[in-house]
Amino acid sequence: MNLTFTLRIRRPQGWADFTVTVPDDAYVLDALEAAERHDPTLLFRHACHHASCGSCGLRVNGRERLGCVTRVAEVASRGRVLKLEPLRNLPRLGDLLVDHQPLFSRIDAVDLPPIRAAASEAVAGPQPTRFENCIECGLCVSACPVAGSDSSYWGPAALAAAARVAAEPRGRDVASVLKLVDDEHGLWRCHGVFECTEVCPADVDPAGLIMGLRQRLLEGERQ
Repeated sequence: MNLTFTLRIRRPQGWADFTVTVPDDAYVLDALEAAERHDPTLLFRHACHHASCGSCGLRVNGRERLGCVTRVAEVASRGRVLKLEPLRNLPRLGDLLVDHQPLFSRIDAVDLPPIRAAASEAVAGPQPTRFENCIECGLCVSACPVAGSDSSYWGPAALAAAARVAAEPRGRDVASVLKLVDDEHGLWRCHGVFECTEVCPADVDPAGLIMGLRQRLLEGERQ
């Protein structure tokens, strides 16, 4: 069966409505591609279509989600409007397209290295590697109330990366990483509302990692 509904997209010039029809088991990204067939100028980002790359992050009915794994049936119904908006707290390039470079730059500054896959630890011979679970989608930055008020704030993704380096250095200089984020725009700027953890599609738990790293620093200061 198919589902027909109104897709309301926030564009730079204002809201634009598209009537789209998709299968009941379609995803929000499928609905966006249906709207694009009506208007090829519609700007949005996508790549892997299975929640590995983080490209298709956006706000669905006011909540940060990945379009490729959010089923239309979960967020829309016949006769109702499904609202899509770009992520907040990142520079907007157009329509649903934002610039992730500020996020990437801060994560790069932390210098988070690849690590071995846990499942391969007991296997003899060359070990495959994987990166941390964070897919750098920016959902946590968009959901963070502090990121919207402090452009100098490191943000939950970068701070979570710093926490992972501190927990598992793998040759990185932990002291320099801690010095980097131990300031008023880093670990101590987080309000601990855990919105970043709520929207994270990769179960990174950035808020939990930030709180853990704070505790580590506080205990170190008492010694």
